[in-house]
Amino acid sequence: MKYLGFRQLLLTLALSIISLSPLMSANGQTSLLVTDYPSSYLVQEGDTLWNIASQFLRDPERWGELWQPDEYLDNPDLIYPGDTLKLSLLGGTPRIFVQRGDRDVARVSPQVREEPLQSAIPAIPLEAIENSFTKNRIISQAEYDSAPYIVANIGDNLAIGTGDEIFARGTFLIGTTSFEIYRPGQTYYGQGETRKRAFGLLSTTEEEVLGFEIEYLGFASIIENVAPDMRKLLVNNGTKEIQVGDRLLIRETSSIGATIFPTEPTANMAGQIVAFLGEETLASQLDTVVIDLGTEDNLVVGDILSIQKTGTQMTDEVARSRMSFRERMRTLFNQDSLSIPGNEIGTLLVYKTFQRLSYAVILSSTQPAELYDEVVSP
Repeated sequence: MKYLGFRQLLLTLALSIISLSPLMSANGQTSLLVTDYPSSYLVQEGDTLWNIASQFLRDPERWGELWQPDEYLDNPDLIYPGDTLKLSLLGGTPRIFVQRGDRDVARVSPQVREEPLQSAIPAIPLEAIENSFTKNRIISQAEYDSAPYIVANIGDNLAIGTGDEIFARGTFLIGTTSFEIYRPGQTYYGQGETRKRAFGLLSTTEEEVLGFEIEYLGFASIIENVAPDMRKLLVNNGTKEIQVGDRLLIRETSSIGATIFPTEPTANMAGQIVAFLGEETLASQLDTVVIDLGTEDNLVVGDILSIQKTGTQMTDEVARSRMSFRERMRTLFNQDSLSIPGNEIGTLLVYKTFQRLSYAVILSSTQPAELYDEVVSP
């Protein structure tokens, strides 16, 4: 039942977010097909869209380019267990069609029928939500300190922006030409403490560090090797004001394809929202949040999590009213408390993971999320 509930949750999200992808040329689409694709495929309960697309396409992420929804069906953009998928030509272009049951009219007498629950197989186009993603990163302080840094701007401007040329100094990997520009953001701390050594002995304690966030400012490309430890770069794009001292990190390669296939975490997850972007104090649909779960918790990109309001502790006043005065006085400082569970208020999609923290976007919410709201497996 938990599995069906998770899939019904994803169906709701897909209906609210999914959009159509642009079409390609007929020749380009033909080259997308695997050589031994089946003439038809019967969708099974438990299938994922990725597995289904792999039956027909070399690159399953390009499913939307061949999918042909049937406008005469209910929920034509969704696929259900029991549907039959067939590959045919439409105007000389390959298309994947769905056949859903028998459309012949049949007379039935009134009776109760028991049918198994069937849920759609959803997917979310990246373009529908990627504007909500942050390009910030979470790294260690040591990684940041060892990164190349901007030492000068060619020109008299104190502020550096798109089209400006800069000099940067540091260690540059051979063959690397494109960098992203960052400056320090906030440091995230855990609830524990770590001990550090002084003069070879364990001495003072400090707060446990979960991660060091760096703020994305733009990206630049090397245009000249000035010296072994110095490069001249062109700022290709600046999203914020860039300054001397800002750091250069090798440009990231996104781990998310054109289509996101939401998944249920493989492990039981229990964490919290520990930060919002900027100065926000609340977060709602399509806002990014920072959660205190990461790769060491087996969290992966594409995982779906539920946002829960923290439960409360309360005293059963009805039970206390039945006590005598002396009993109430005896239990004044030792009262039995009731745990009232929290309620679900939204759903998160994890899109960038680090060792102990992750970025996630709120796909749906019934009320704004607050700091330290719980995030758990759906």
